[in-house]
Amino acid sequence: MDGFGNLVAHTKRIELGLQRQDVEIPNYRTVQPRILDKTRYIGALDGSDQQMYAVPGIAELGVAVWATLFLEFDVRHPDKEIHRSGPNSSGPWTKRDLANYRISIELHNEQANKKFRNDYYSWRQILSHARPTEPPIFKTAEERKIKGVRQQAAIERATGEWLAWQAAITRHLPPGSLMLRDGRFNCQIEQSASWVDQMGRRAVRNQIRAVAVVKSGLLYGQLFPIVREIATNRTKQPFYFILPKNVIEDCYGKNEKNPIRKTLMVGGKDHTDLAGIGALWTAFCPNPDDFKSFVILEFNLYDLYNYKTPIIDREPIDLRTWHIEKLEEATHDTPKGTKHIWVTDLKINETRDIEDLVEPTIQEILELCEREVGHFGYPNLLGKAHREVVLTNSKMKLLREQYKELFAYSNKIIEELEGNEFVENPHKIHHI
Repeated sequence: MDGFGNLVAHTKRIELGLQRQDVEIPNYRTVQPRILDKTRYIGALDGSDQQMYAVPGIAELGVAVWATLFLEFDVRHPDKEIHRSGPNSSGPWTKRDLANYRISIELHNEQANKKFRNDYYSWRQILSHARPTEPPIFKTAEERKIKGVRQQAAIERATGEWLAWQAAITRHLPPGSLMLRDGRFNCQIEQSASWVDQMGRRAVRNQIRAVAVVKSGLLYGQLFPIVREIATNRTKQPFYFILPKNVIEDCYGKNEKNPIRKTLMVGGKDHTDLAGIGALWTAFCPNPDDFKSFVILEFNLYDLYNYKTPIIDREPIDLRTWHIEKLEEATHDTPKGTKHIWVTDLKINETRDIEDLVEPTIQEILELCEREVGHFGYPNLLGKAHREVVLTNSKMKLLREQYKELFAYSNKIIEELEGNEFVENPHKIHHI
């Protein structure tokens, strides 16, 4: 009985531990699905990476592959795919399809690794204006801080996604389009802040609304009880709410070693440009009956009413100066004496930003969910792009078979590499 009594006591203690503090419910709005008359085209971008071969006994070494996929649809003709840049959805694959997947390597020979990485470094610098650093050819594995070939592939994929996004807003999507991207609008580790900043400005000049769809992360978990309370006890209609300032600051200000990286909007050690163009962070729940599928939407900061003027008028002014001198809004001092702007410092216009930008865009995304326009299937708002770029077990089998044919000239490659155990996981491991 004593043992049972202890178990009962532990059970009560666990129950107490599971009790959450009362959550403060922010102002939320319900929405109805609707496509704007001016919107004709929808673009969707996602990427994926997986390890293809491993070195026997050292799982983190081997060969990995990564790819990005951009799809474009006409919302009036949802079954018609206007443009695709990336792999097809199923086999048999041609050599052209195979070329959509890029290789990353991390192997025993350090010199071979350096040369391979240096080639990647060169094209990355040319195409995406990545942060200037010492080329990998001069670095040791420890200095590169690589923790395995899968992580290396994820880093390369992140750059590939930004390059695909650049191509979409400059060459593919016409004015008035909506662009959906999986993941945050951060510059990540690789891209320079100035390059990401220019991408946000260019999207506005080309009249393309850009929205990032985030489905994981520390903030996502923080919002879960709020979304659950609204969906369970407040409404059965699709709803959204702007993330409260205190939730963002509580989440990133206390629980992370580097809170500046995610709350900071302007700055960086070597730039006065944006380190990320995600703004007006908004929680969106398309279906309260399945509230666990809610997402966080990030809107392009330069789409905001108070920050669009210098972009449209092409004024030679950086956002930090505009925010401080023209808008006279809050900033934060850093140890080095520079001024930084956080997401929570941005000046929001209730009518122009919420009613004219956020709500109409969410109505369109909801319409995509419900009609599955171009297979943008609910609950995944990027639907088709997400499903077709993710490497499933069957796709990886096809890839390995084709690469074995390419590697056949070298018996050593096949002898030294093995098909590692495949875990079908579409989620990113490259969290910044």
